[in-house]
Amino acid sequence: MSRATARVAAMQMIYENCAGGQGGEDTLQMVYEELREEQTRRIRKDDPTLEDREWIDRVLTGVTGSLSFLDDKISAASRNWAIDRIARVDLTILRLAVWEIYNEDDVPGSVVINEAVELANCYSGEGSGRFINGILGTILREKEAGA
Repeated sequence: MSRATARVAAMQMIYENCAGGQGGEDTLQMVYEELREEQTRRIRKDDPTLEDREWIDRVLTGVTGSLSFLDDKISAASRNWAIDRIARVDLTILRLAVWEIYNEDDVPGSVVINEAVELANCYSGEGSGRFINGILGTILREKEAGA
């Protein structure tokens, strides 16, 4: 399974968890089955490896455990948009990407942003990709500047 596919699974698990669901093993298996059925150019049919599962678990735990920090960063970067006005799918993608920007040193920030935009283009509404790109670009620049 590619990191992009694992990212889709993580995004869906985070969304469920933040919506009040459990986000447990049953959900993870359901997400994998859905990803296998999509048959898109990005999603491969490979079963998740132990490494994929560990990464998804780490991301899920990291995002849900640092919502205040993530939401503060998103709020500061989303000028003129209250965080409660951001579509839930977009907010989930933003939380995942901001967590990756601050915690995944092996993935360049520009790659995280590109992957987030791809997720938005696939799973969210028109214009979401541009919106997410703008917010994440601001957050990445601030991080790189040491803010």
